[in-house]
Amino acid sequence: MSNRSTKIKALLSLGLLAGFGTVTTLAAWTGTATATTSITSATVQLGVGANATSATTSTYTVPLSGTAWYPGSSAAALVTVKNNSSVAVSYSMQGAITESSQYELGKAMQVSVRSGGTVTGTAPAATCTGGTSVISKAAGAAFDAPVARPTQLAPNGSESFCVQYTLPTTAVSNLQGVTTKIDVVFTASVGS
Repeated sequence: MSNRSTKIKALLSLGLLAGFGTVTTLAAWTGTATATTSITSATVQLGVGANATSATTSTYTVPLSGTAWYPGSSAAALVTVKNNSSVAVSYSMQGAITESSQYELGKAMQVSVRSGGTVTGTAPAATCTGGTSVISKAAGAAFDAPVARPTQLAPNGSESFCVQYTLPTTAVSNLQGVTTKIDVVFTASVGS
């Protein structure tokens, strides 16, 4: 074997060793840590009813006789709003009228909502007494803008209102036989 072939074999062996050296890796020691949380969003839901126990749904038909109204008639009922949410909520109230004809019976009505009021008398001469006026709609007028309640309602908390509807003695004759729908809408909000 020649000197030259020995040198070539030696160089090839060095190259092979150098190639193995670049392929190998060193194992590193590692450690991990994780901070985690589970988040469930709040629910916001108001219920209305005759009292806090029955205020479980979002609609409630006020138990008034809707027929045979005449000038001077007045009816009143208690309505309770309850916070069925998982958090405290702020809420507002607003009246709304849906007329069924060109003759505006709802607009002609007087409506009063009193916080903490009670019903006195029976229809057709029932009224709300006591408490604090929250909404007052005069005959011939529309409802005002929403009224925000001054404090938050805690989860399962409730507030009672006395709602009075009156057809004034000045109601015009063309309102006979007309139907209207009058709502008090409670709107809860959380956050901005």
